[in-house]
Amino acid sequence: MSFRNLAAAYFHYLTGAGPHHCWDWPALALLDWASWLYRKGVLAKYHSIADHSERQEHVPAVVISLGNITVGGTGKTPTACMLARRLQAQGWRVALLNRGYRSQREQGEAAVMSDGQHVLLTAEEGGDEACLMARSLPGVPVIVGRHRAVGGRLAVEQFGTQVLLLDDGFQHWQLYRDLDIVLIDGTDPFGNGHVLPRGLLREPLEQLARADVFVITKRDQIGQDQADAIVRTLQQYNREAPVAMAIHKPLRCLSFAAWYEGRNDDAGKLLPHEHPVLAVSALGNPASFERTLGDAGFTVVGAIRYEDHHQYSRDDIRQMADKAAAAGCPLVTTEKDAVKLPASLIHEYDLPLYVLGITIEIVEGQEKIDTILQAVLEDKL
Repeated sequence: MSFRNLAAAYFHYLTGAGPHHCWDWPALALLDWASWLYRKGVLAKYHSIADHSERQEHVPAVVISLGNITVGGTGKTPTACMLARRLQAQGWRVALLNRGYRSQREQGEAAVMSDGQHVLLTAEEGGDEACLMARSLPGVPVIVGRHRAVGGRLAVEQFGTQVLLLDDGFQHWQLYRDLDIVLIDGTDPFGNGHVLPRGLLREPLEQLARADVFVITKRDQIGQDQADAIVRTLQQYNREAPVAMAIHKPLRCLSFAAWYEGRNDDAGKLLPHEHPVLAVSALGNPASFERTLGDAGFTVVGAIRYEDHHQYSRDDIRQMADKAAAAGCPLVTTEKDAVKLPASLIHEYDLPLYVLGITIEIVEGQEKIDTILQAVLEDKL
C-alpha cells in the first residue's frame, strides 16, 4: 500500500467513531485544534452573509437547495434528478445548478452543461455529477459553475427557468433560496459528531435549524431503532422541519456499451445471480453502493475503491481488467463513475463492465414534501 493510501486509511481511522489508542492522542489533539479553527471560520462566514441580507444574491425564480451537513455521499445527485423529473412532470420549467466539483469549470464562469437536448460538456470539463444529471434529465438544462447566482440568471435568461434546483447548496449561503432540503445518510448520519477535519460535519449540528425539510436516505439499510434515533437527533435541533424517508432503488444493470449508447433493450442486461461481480466505485460512501448491489441480488466477491470524484486513467482500466480476469467475473460500477470512464479504453481492454442505474424513492413522507413544495411554488410564481 502506498504512503498516500496509508495516510488516508489512518485519517479515516482517526475520524471514525470507534475507539482509539493512547498513542493516537497527538494526532487527535492536532485534529481537535484544527476542528476548533474550522468551526470558528465556518460560523463566521455564515454570519457574515446571514446577518447582512444585502449580501445574498437573488434570482427571479424559485430556488430549492438540496444539500447535506456531512461530507460524503448521501444521494444528492439521484435525489436532484428525482425532484427535477417530478417538477417537470407538473409543468414547471426546471434547471439544475451544479458547482462542477473538480472540473475545468469549477473556478470559471457559469457554463451550460446541457441545454436540455444535448450534453455540451464532458465529465472532465463540467464534473461527473453534472454530466450524470445532464444524461439523465432530457428537457432539463444543467448549468455548472462556482457562482450559482450567475448560473441561475443564465438559466432564467436563456431557458425561461421557473424553478432552480441548487445541488449541494446547504453551505452556499451567497444565493438566496426559498427552500432548504437537507439529506441525511441513514448509514452514517453525523459521523463522529465533530466538524472537519476531526469529523465529517461541514457545520455544527446546530445549523440543522436552517433546514425546511429532512430526507433520511438509505432507509432500507438501517433498522427502525436507528431511524428513530436519527429523527430524535434532528428534532433536537429542528422541530419544525418534516422528516421523510428514502431508499436507493436499483434499476437495470446494463453493459457499459448499452448504457453509453442510451439503449433500453435487454440485450446488454446483467441479471442478479447470473454471475458473481466485482464492485468498482469512486464515491464518498462506497460500502453503500456495494450494499445496494447485494440488496439487488448480486453476489459481490470483491471491491475496487477509489477516492471520491477520482478521474480514471489507463492504469486504472488496466488494473480493473486484470482483477476481473483474475476473479473470472464482470465488474459493476455506478452511473456517476461511468460518465468518467473513457469509452475508448473500455473497448480497447474489452473490459467486462456493467453500469447499475439507481434512483431515489421516497417511501415515507412524500405528501409532506409535496405540500411544502406546492406552497413555495404558489407563493412565488
